[in-house]
Amino acid sequence: MNSKKFTQFIGFIEFIVFFNPRNSRNSRNSVNLLLAFCSVLMILGLSSFGYAQIGLKSKVPDLCYECHKELKESLSQSYVHFPFKQGKCEDCHDVHASDRKNLMKDDVNFVCLSCHEGIRNLISKGTMHGALKRGVCTDCHYSHAGVTKHLLLKEEKKLCWDCHEALKEQLSKSHVHAPFKEGECASCHNAHASPEGNLLSASPNKMCKTCHQPKCSVGAVSISSITKDLDCSTCHTGHSSNNKGLLGPYGHTAFLNEGCDQCHNPITAGGKITTKLPGKELCFSCHEQERTKVNEADVHAGDKKGCALCHSYHASTNKNLTVKESSFCFACHQDTEKRQASMVKALKSIRCEPVKDNRCFACHVPVHSRNPLYFREDAILTCARCHKAEHKVAHPMGSKVLDPRDGRPITCITCHSMHSAKADFMLVLDRKRALCIQCHKK
Repeated sequence: MNSKKFTQFIGFIEFIVFFNPRNSRNSRNSVNLLLAFCSVLMILGLSSFGYAQIGLKSKVPDLCYECHKELKESLSQSYVHFPFKQGKCEDCHDVHASDRKNLMKDDVNFVCLSCHEGIRNLISKGTMHGALKRGVCTDCHYSHAGVTKHLLLKEEKKLCWDCHEALKEQLSKSHVHAPFKEGECASCHNAHASPEGNLLSASPNKMCKTCHQPKCSVGAVSISSITKDLDCSTCHTGHSSNNKGLLGPYGHTAFLNEGCDQCHNPITAGGKITTKLPGKELCFSCHEQERTKVNEADVHAGDKKGCALCHSYHASTNKNLTVKESSFCFACHQDTEKRQASMVKALKSIRCEPVKDNRCFACHVPVHSRNPLYFREDAILTCARCHKAEHKVAHPMGSKVLDPRDGRPITCITCHSMHSAKADFMLVLDRKRALCIQCHKK
């Protein structure tokens, strides 16, 4: 139906309705709706008459290559991003205008993750790599084509060392894990996100077994049947060590010297491994001075694991042989973990390194401390151990400066929250106004 006939059709309906003596208000209202619908159809129909379709000079991507000749040449490189190879420029770019660099259709990470569903799922289930959290995908990857696998900007180990330069020092140790020595970081770690600690691709027990079947022994007696289900990283390091078998890098002296009989009863094939004394008493038999430092009234002190609740019997990545806090503390303090994760996501920067790295023991020492919240020292000096410059110019604090809300002494944690801050500098509220008026209302 052309536009002229369509207009005549509308006029005919109007004549029938409005000049029919039998019509009622209800029927007239119903037909009014029909007329409105028909009018919309007419507008849509006539729109094809008002505007002519503008044809492109040539098809995408050839049209793009008329200006971006260097991109067409990059198609010959070793690795080519699949949408670029298929000429789908419009999947990522707006061809006319954008408020983003390189005419991106959206935020770079959002555009990438819209296709890379596997990475998107990992991020939703685990911890995101700090490099990705702070930056964008193109900080590590070429967006079109490159000469390295996975479109990396440079060789894998060099790219990782741009941020993790301190790891280079570990290459000088006497025993170096082969994948680490070759710079094959991705053989153990996921570069984007992981539900495992240290962004491991799988749990240490599962991952290590893909290359190393358990061969643990004490003297001539194999204990593989016992160790096969243990976390390998409780005794071995994944990078390097000065100890044979990559033990450590820090370890209990008796363990590193293979002096198992110092703590254990004689070990027999197929027999149960037992200790000479139970729990803490075994530790105190050598570390008697530590007995007075333990707060027996502490809820943690009653755990059957004894010292092993916080310390490893054998080896650790920490000098004081402590276990990994993120798995130990958050097993019970799940609410704190959720609040902290929400805070890290919301704030632009976290200035407290122990919080960023989940190093709870840097500030809290359960069992050993009698201070509130298990602080190493009081609520002021615990923070001042690291924040010396800030401590010199801080708001008045101490026993003589009381919070008008509860009458307690003002300390660092009166204004700052290490786990659920809502504003910059890890403040509980914005310092421009909201924070101050909590106390200074006049």
